Amino acid sequence: MPETTNIITVDVEDWYHSSLDLFKDSPVQHGAKPEPSVVDNTIQTLDLLSETDNRATFFVLATVAEHYPDIVKEILNKGHEVATHGYCHKLIYNMRPEEFEDDLKISLEHLNRAGCDHILGYRAPYWSITKRSLWALGILRKLGFKYDSSIFPIRRGLYGIPNAPTHPHKVSEGLWEFPPATIRFLGINLPIAGGGYLRLMPYKLISRAISKSISKYVRVFYFHPYELDPTDVHLKHKVKSVGTVAYWLQQKLGRGSNPDKLKRLLSEFKFTSIKETLSSLETH
Repeated sequence: MPETTNIITVDVEDWYHSSLDLFKDSPVQHGAKPEPSVVDNTIQTLDLLSETDNRATFFVLATVAEHYPDIVKEILNKGHEVATHGYCHKLIYNMRPEEFEDDLKISLEHLNRAGCDHILGYRAPYWSITKRSLWALGILRKLGFKYDSSIFPIRRGLYGIPNAPTHPHKVSEGLWEFPPATIRFLGINLPIAGGGYLRLMPYKLISRAISKSISKYVRVFYFHPYELDPTDVHLKHKVKSVGTVAYWLQQKLGRGSNPDKLKRLLSEFKFTSIKETLSSLETH
């Protein structure tokens, strides 16, 4: 495996999916058709990766594949890996094991129809494989998955296992875990991998963290296609709670500078997919 291994991943979902299980007054409910902007933003993501000559893993929410199968085919045509983000974007620890298994099977069916013959990996919505839902790993292995990328080694109320390994590792025979990137500071893991963490963190700190650990770790980063969209689609919807407004304002923070930050990151460092990295790990 190369001395430097940075992985870039993309969670392909619509802007509202991150609020579905968090707020009762979410203006869009489970089962809604994703808006066409998810396709436009994913195409913009593909263009950015082509421009910077990087390969990525796309964790596609299967409702997107169900309604827009051509965008999944375009991801494959551009040489990227497609993995699954599940179907309904629910918190795993609020699901029954049989419900989780059914969700996975439905997601695989839609991705298969879109042209994905063999899916190796999975990422849980909200990073929600925690100590309460480690049973999900057994189901992933049962269904033939080769890796998971759902366990965030940080302490958060919604997700995280703070003492989990921060590097790729086997969680059971035949199943690897690829945790999102963190840095160690004052004895705790701080997230730098993506989303609001990446948007709000100074670029110099992110660059330094990658360069400093270049020979020691595999770093997994992520972003959502809608984070490249400067329009505030969600603000046209009426909301009732202060919590929802606060959450969406948080989602807006750093959005203006995020495309330039991502382009700089992808230009200054080389990134690859989890599939390619896994192949290298298994041969060493």
